[in-house]
Amino acid sequence: MALDKVSDYVRVARVLLQDTVEDYRYSDAELVENLNLGLLEMRRLRPDLLRAYFRTAIPTYTATTSGLNTLVQVDAQYRVALLYYICGQAQLRDDENNEDARATVFLNKFAAQMLTIQS
Repeated sequence: MALDKVSDYVRVARVLLQDTVEDYRYSDAELVENLNLGLLEMRRLRPDLLRAYFRTAIPTYTATTSGLNTLVQVDAQYRVALLYYICGQAQLRDDENNEDARATVFLNKFAAQMLTIQS
């Protein structure tokens, strides 16, 4: 499972969200927006991970054809955490109670992976 491009995040997020059959519950634009929000949250929690953007804005990605083929510049060990953030934000949108629990799990996994030091 390579998470290099925006399209990779959208594809794998759809699998985790059980949203692989068209008409999708979550649009590409929504999932890409969650990716953008996840990068902002990463910078808030771990500014060292995005030090290349200390004096410049964090890149924002789009769901256009060219935007989906753009590389996401995140350290490989934090890519799955970003994926969990994307899924958690998508699940927050759903109204059902069980979706809130899934959203919480995804977002907690994101935070734990961002803040926990593995030995």
